[in-house]
Amino acid sequence: MAWHDRIPADAISTYPQLRSLTKAEGEEYLQERRAAWTSYERMNVDRRFAQIARLKPLRGRRVHYGSDLRSAEERRLRRQLKHRHGWRGFPWEHPCRWYQRSAQFTADLQEFAQALAVRWQVDRRELGQRERDHLLMEALNALDWPDQPGGVEKLASYLNSYPFHLKGVIDGALERHDDMLDNESCPRCCGLRDDNAPHRVYIAHYHGLGLYKVGVTTMGSNRRLVTHESAGATIVDTFTTANYPDALRLERAVLDVVSEWRTSNPLVTGGGEVWSDEARLIRLADFVERGMK
Repeated sequence: MAWHDRIPADAISTYPQLRSLTKAEGEEYLQERRAAWTSYERMNVDRRFAQIARLKPLRGRRVHYGSDLRSAEERRLRRQLKHRHGWRGFPWEHPCRWYQRSAQFTADLQEFAQALAVRWQVDRRELGQRERDHLLMEALNALDWPDQPGGVEKLASYLNSYPFHLKGVIDGALERHDDMLDNESCPRCCGLRDDNAPHRVYIAHYHGLGLYKVGVTTMGSNRRLVTHESAGATIVDTFTTANYPDALRLERAVLDVVSEWRTSNPLVTGGGEVWSDEARLIRLADFVERGMK
């Protein structure tokens, strides 16, 4: 019997999109639902996995998986809040107080908070501590915490947890985020890069131009890769480093090795970091293993 045939009928009738879960997601869903003790816990499991399933892309569009998909959904909801309601995002003030909002604005904010909670919970390995703290504070802000009672409870339901389990986590994140605002070091609020977060070195191939390009991007965002692909490039290799300085060192080492073939091209984003594809392509992982030589 296929795993999707074992999903409880009551869950399917309420959240039919659960059928679009992958096999691994379906097995994880069934395991968590079996471990749930109460109907309240099972409902939270259903809602969380329904949220994950709802983020599946439509056929015919560029396929995203995992963190890329959740990052794309976060950006979509940000644009929606900006265009529909004029909200510039956290930590800016909302356009109107919670008691003056329309039902649509409230619903959009809650959907946004749920997406942020899923990212905070599932993608924590790909985000630095500072960015994780910001996501948690932004999710609470969207739920009008502490002005509106129930924000922590709602966040706990998104995370399939209990409010008292989150108290220490929230207090720690709040203290660290306040410190970041004081010294202007929050990567999201201040538009800064979190140097201690994992980063990704990538190589893009512009076949039509006969060029390779090396670059660095954060693990929390896929926008740089999408920019190259939309311009006709293919991402042929990636390598994850522990932090931003390590990523820069790897990028510089690659450029040093291909210095004989280096060139520039104004048609390529970051066109000063390109070289002719006549040069032999080295896998980044192998390049690192042999000491970047």
